[in-house]
This record gives sequence, C-alpha cells and structure tokens, in this order.
Amino acid sequence: MTEKQDGNGNTALAAMPDVSLEEWGTREDIAALSRRIQSMLPGGDRMKAAQAMALAQYAIALDANPFRGEIYGFVSRGQFVLVDGYKVLVRWAKRQCPYSERYEPLDEDELPKDAIGFRCWILRDDARATLRDLVQAGADFGEAYEITATSAVGIVTKADRTDRSGKPIDPPKGWTWQQVARKRALKNALNLSHGAPSPKEIARESWRVGETETIPEDWTDCAPGMLPIERERLAKLNAQYREMQEERENDDRTPEEILAEGRALLRGDDQQEVLI
Repeated sequence: MTEKQDGNGNTALAAMPDVSLEEWGTREDIAALSRRIQSMLPGGDRMKAAQAMALAQYAIALDANPFRGEIYGFVSRGQFVLVDGYKVLVRWAKRQCPYSERYEPLDEDELPKDAIGFRCWILRDDARATLRDLVQAGADFGEAYEITATSAVGIVTKADRTDRSGKPIDPPKGWTWQQVARKRALKNALNLSHGAPSPKEIARESWRVGETETIPEDWTDCAPGMLPIERERLAKLNAQYREMQEERENDDRTPEEILAEGRALLRGDDQQEVLI
C-alpha cells in the first residue's frame, strides 16, 4: 500500500499488486505460515516452533513453497537443516536463463564402492554463441562443450540405500535410486551454472507484469475494488507511458529532426531502386 492524495488534499491508501513481495515478509505472515507448516506439512508436527519459523522465513524470503517440495527443513545430527528442492532451483534457473541438460553415468573408478552416480551438464542459452564460435574456430565439439557448459556430479551411496542394520530401503515414492542420483547432479550443476537469486532479486521480479517492469508509482491509480488483472493492466500501461515520457525527456533531437526521421521511415530510402 502507498499513500496518494486526492483533489481535496486528503491522503488515501492506493491498492498495490497482489504479486508484490516484501523481501523478508511481515511477522504476521511468517507466524501464520509456520503454524500451517506444523499442522499441515507432513512431518511438520515434529518441528519445534523455532524450526517451523525458520522454514517459514526462508520460504517467504525466497518465494518458495514448502508444500510443493520447493524447500525442505529437517533435523540432521541434532542440527536443523534447510535445503533447496530441485523444483525451485529449476524455476529460478529458467527465470534467469533457459538451458539444456544432459546426463552421463559415472564410471566405477569415479564412485565409492556400490554407489550410483551421474554427471549433469548444463548449457545455458546465452553460452551457445560461444560454443558455436569455438567450433567454427576449429575446436572439437566435445572440447568446446566442456568449456562452455557447467557440470557437477550427483551420487547415491550404499549408506543412502540401506538402514543401520544394512537392510535395503526404498527410494522416495515415485523415484528410483538412479533418478535420485540424477536429481542430485542437476541440483549441484544448477547451483554452479545459475546460483540462487537473492531476496532483493526475487522482490524485484514480483513487480514485473509480463515483460514490463513496474515501480510502486505505477500502481497508485489502482482502486481497491479492481480485480488483480485490472490492476496489473493499468500498472503496465502507466509503466509504458512513464518510459515513453522518460525517452522524450532524454531525446536531444529537434522536432524537425524527429519529423524528418519519421518521414524517412514512412517513405523508405529514396535511393533504393523499386522493382515493379
């Protein structure tokens, strides 16, 4: 919510977008989410209040949904651990830069005894031009790919697949141990190739409407009774108008020069031969 004065000089609160995200969330939001985690999340009832609060704070700060497996919180060796799920890493990475991935199994000499392992290669779309240039310059494709792509390994050890008595245990529901190893490799590779956004970066993304980046002032004309989609459209129009005004203010051309350029665009190049 922001303040806005009407024609009589009265101050009123203008509606802000539903997608607006505070960097760390309010105390009320964190407390409410922590209670939901303890009462609704599988295993949440075993969390202490402070642990549920930590998971809630982490979820809000990083815009991650603990109920969809985007982040996890659990106790390991007496310590509470917060872990990014592969789903949120994939979402963050694709938002930053699309990519392609490929996997290759690790050789036995690269693994602990009786372990399963894969290497994941991540090639960002913005690295494809470099890959092409290296190949055109004469580099072997495999060598060029290793230079431009990022790789990391994921391993599932024998200890991961057995309990303390040595009895085999099942992988997570819906997964095989090979898939678990590939997922670990993917997470490690994405952390290297893309990394995780900061709360400030996530907050800035929440002001985007499509490809248009808005600012708080673009939302001040929105009325509380508007639907979310109506507020977004109005804010987008305000942002586009603001950008147009800024471009005009920074334009050093004279009106005559602008008119001449406009006429040239409409008429085309007079020197260009027209074929009939």
